[in-house]
Amino acid sequence: MSGKQTDLSIEALEAKYNDITVLFDQAEELVATVESKFVQDQEQQLAIVEPLINEIGDAADVLSEEFVLIAESKKGKPNKASKSRIEAALRKVYVAISDYNLRVNKIAGKTNATLRNIADPIVAKIQRQVEQVVVIFMEFIQVSLHNIMNKAEAEALRVRDVRVAMMMHQHALSQQQ
Repeated sequence: MSGKQTDLSIEALEAKYNDITVLFDQAEELVATVESKFVQDQEQQLAIVEPLINEIGDAADVLSEEFVLIAESKKGKPNKASKSRIEAALRKVYVAISDYNLRVNKIAGKTNATLRNIADPIVAKIQRQVEQVVVIFMEFIQVSLHNIMNKAEAEALRVRDVRVAMMMHQHALSQQQ
């Protein structure tokens, strides 16, 4: 499933690196929700977002380190440990987002409100950014979407991003040969 790009310019690599490190900024946006004037119970809000903030920060550290190794590699192929670290970091973010949604649902109860928590739009933005990061790594190494996210998330990503659909199709074709 990888396009294995190796001939990118320094600027293109820096842009991809910045797409990964923007996760740090988005984690800071979640921190800001705790201190928002729209939050009635700051302790409860912290309990809702803190685990996600921690996982995003940890994952962004790992992913930015691994991307630097990929960018520095002449072949564009990190060692096996890098692939497993990348997949684990991405998986932890997906699990943390799912856990965040469970915490919000538990607190929000059965309300049909579109916005259940002030952090929901930020979490949605983080999820789209993480999808972009997944695509970045797919361009360089053969990461397994099924090791990173559940089947529904993988299908949603495939539908939203034509590059992912093409990579998945190429992978399926290579499996048939």
